[in-house]
Amino acid sequence: MEYNNDNYQGNNVGEVAEKRPTGLTVLCVLTFIGSGFMLLSYFFSFAFYAIIPDKMIMMSEMIGSPWNKTYVDAANLFTTIPQSYFLLLMLPALFSLVGSAFMLNMRRLGFHLYVIGQILLLGFPMLLLKSGFSVAGLFLALLFVTLYAIFFKKMK
Repeated sequence: MEYNNDNYQGNNVGEVAEKRPTGLTVLCVLTFIGSGFMLLSYFFSFAFYAIIPDKMIMMSEMIGSPWNKTYVDAANLFTTIPQSYFLLLMLPALFSLVGSAFMLNMRRLGFHLYVIGQILLLGFPMLLLKSGFSVAGLFLALLFVTLYAIFFKKMK
C-alpha cells in the first residue's frame, strides 16, 4: 500500500482509494460503544445469572422507597428469562460490532452483517420471550441502517 500527502491510500501504484467519510467514522464509533456495551451486558447477564436477582433485591433494600418495588419487580422479571437467552443475544450484538468494524474499513460486507444483527436483535425478544415489539428499537435500528446506507456506495 502506498500513502500520499493527502492521507489517501491505494492498493496498487497509481490507484487511489477514497478517504473514509467522517460521518461513517462517527457512526462506527457509536456502534462500537452501543454494541460493545450490549455484548458485555449480555455476557455478564449470562455469566452471573444466578446472583443478579439477589443483587437487585439487595439494591432495593439499600435504596428503599419509592424504588424498592421497581427493583423487586425487575428481579422477578429477570428470573423468568432463560439464561441461554443472554448467550443467544450475544450473537446479534457481535454481528453488529463486527459489521461496524468492516464498515470502518470501508467493506460492504459490514453493512450486511450489521443489518442481520439488527434484525436479530429486534426479532429474538419477540420469538424467544413472546414479548411485544420494540418501536424504539425499530426506530434506532432504522436510523442507523439508513445512515450507514448513505455511505454504502463508497464502500468496496
